[in-house]
Amino acid sequence: MKHTTFNELKKKFQSIAGLSSLTNTDLFFFKNSLNQRLNDAWSRMNWPELIEVKTISIAPDSTGTHVGSTGDEDILQVYNKNPHSERTARIINYQLIDSKIYLNVNEIIYNNEVFALIKKAFVEYNEDSTDIPKIFESYLTSAILSDFYRGDGQGDLASREEGRSEEFLIRQIDRIERLQQQNPLMVTQYNNTATNSIFYS
Repeated sequence: MKHTTFNELKKKFQSIAGLSSLTNTDLFFFKNSLNQRLNDAWSRMNWPELIEVKTISIAPDSTGTHVGSTGDEDILQVYNKNPHSERTARIINYQLIDSKIYLNVNEIIYNNEVFALIKKAFVEYNEDSTDIPKIFESYLTSAILSDFYRGDGQGDLASREEGRSEEFLIRQIDRIERLQQQNPLMVTQYNNTATNSIFYS
């Protein structure tokens, strides 16, 4: 995944806003707006750039149920094998309770572990950040500028930039949806009567 830095975004914002520098108040505003807007975009959809495979150790509890700790991540799907390297990976039914994953007691587990597709948790960015996802660069610049105009009482300019920022984000969403349709992750799912193809998108 490509990244941009906090400072690169700040310079781009200054250029578009026509500001040679930012005061401490402006910088505080910029950081808060960036994190609020990015958090909103983060939760807008399951961005492939923000999804990774996590190995979860599994052990039986006192009732024999398979249990594993997931932490605070959003679990999107669980497999018995790594779906990116094993063609025979199979989707596993699970329940997520109190940051723990519970599997059926009869589920076959290999090497006491399962593989979960997780969405990275949002963590606020600051002046030292160098790992802001670049897919949000245009959206963030325009959205922060909209907030800046709104705070300055320039409602018309704020509305215009708000529309532009939404357009940038919709373009990224459309791009992701097209890519997912062209390159679905196919996993073989076994049941009692047939073999089905399961697609994750």
